[in-house]
Amino acid sequence: MRKQIRDIQVNVEVKGSGEAVVFVHGLGGDLNIWHSQVNTCSRHFKTVTYDLRGSGRTDVSHPDYSIELFVEDLKALLDSESIESAHIIAHSMGTLIAEHFAVSYPEAVKSLTLVGGFTEPPEGARKALSDRSTLVRENGMEVIADTILEGGFSNYSKTNLAVMGLVRSLLLTNDAEGYAASCRALAEAKAIRHQEVEVPVQLIVGEEDKTTPLSMSKALYNNFPNADLVVLSNCGHWATIEKPNEVNTAILEFINRI
Repeated sequence: MRKQIRDIQVNVEVKGSGEAVVFVHGLGGDLNIWHSQVNTCSRHFKTVTYDLRGSGRTDVSHPDYSIELFVEDLKALLDSESIESAHIIAHSMGTLIAEHFAVSYPEAVKSLTLVGGFTEPPEGARKALSDRSTLVRENGMEVIADTILEGGFSNYSKTNLAVMGLVRSLLLTNDAEGYAASCRALAEAKAIRHQEVEVPVQLIVGEEDKTTPLSMSKALYNNFPNADLVVLSNCGHWATIEKPNEVNTAILEFINRI
């Protein structure tokens, strides 16, 4: 369903009942990347998935996005569902949103699960994201789709043509302006003070992730006061799609320990 959240219509799906588990997708994704996780978690919890501003079926709005803007969208979404606190599960750029949300609204977070966790982008990555933003705005998503697929998946996953085709279709449904604005937001993102996050954190990363490599998750693991690290073999950046069963098991075991 689409519902009014702040200044935009947001595409939201709510399933199940019980403790709230809220999923935040990353750059180029939408709520469908969580399909397997929602099917599993909604048997035990109330699950909330949504398309970020500028992604999927959510409105694009103005072109000036920031991680802080995404954080306020997330808080307004939780308020609209009368959710006082939730387990937050995020992927890629969504992990930065989740990290900043946990600092801005600590009372609203029971735990964080960060799949392909992001730290502050280094200068080289900032420039690459800025350049990608311009490229997509001028030429559309088609020009970068194959590059994302090549760099985003493990060698094993690349042999699964159904998965590759699914993600390619997902990428091409992105609104070019929304994607470009999200790229700029990520390019300008700043790191949080990880020591301020007191809730349990689970980091899940693919061993072959080139976008948010294992070294990045290890750095996060060392910086968060209370963190676990799960490394998935034969897996790249899109772990929720490449290794859904392993991700589901890690999520349930982690939340059930809290």
